[in-house]
Amino acid sequence: MINRITPSAFYAFFLFSAVPVAAQTATREVSFAVGASEFDASGTGTAPIAAIRAATPLIGQWMLGEVSLSYASLDEQLSTTHTRVGVGEGQLQAHLPAARVLYRIFALRARPYLGLGGGWVHYFNNAAGRSATAPTVSGAVGVRMALASPLVLRGEFRLRSWKGGGSSGFVNSAAEFTAGIGYRF
Repeated sequence: MINRITPSAFYAFFLFSAVPVAAQTATREVSFAVGASEFDASGTGTAPIAAIRAATPLIGQWMLGEVSLSYASLDEQLSTTHTRVGVGEGQLQAHLPAARVLYRIFALRARPYLGLGGGWVHYFNNAAGRSATAPTVSGAVGVRMALASPLVLRGEFRLRSWKGGGSSGFVNSAAEFTAGIGYRF
């Protein structure tokens, strides 16, 4: 009679086996990212975005704190000039345990994460009568993938909302798709 491994035992082996992977080790990181922002502010459209980000471990290997400075030039429909905005924010990013499975099956040295945070958006040229600086909230899903040490490749989808237009609510929003490269130390 042939012995069979149950699916749950098979998955438990992959989930709970220790894998010493450089991408699994929490380290500090500085990265630069570029991408596109689909925005809905005083008009809608797509704008290029650039960001400088720094992350450091807060709790073991799974919780990072990240600060980010980003810049975008929005081509709003109701404005004669591009609206230039800067965003400064912080996020808590929780790495998912799926990294061990990805490494075992596909030999990917990836660390997927979920992030939640907030900060401030600042309008550098405020032609629409908005407050020059407004609070933001954001959520992100992304992945860090180890390249040749100490480099890391990042991909991220971030949703952001901010107050504006004289309203008391978070009425402006952006969906940002970025890719970048970082340095771990």
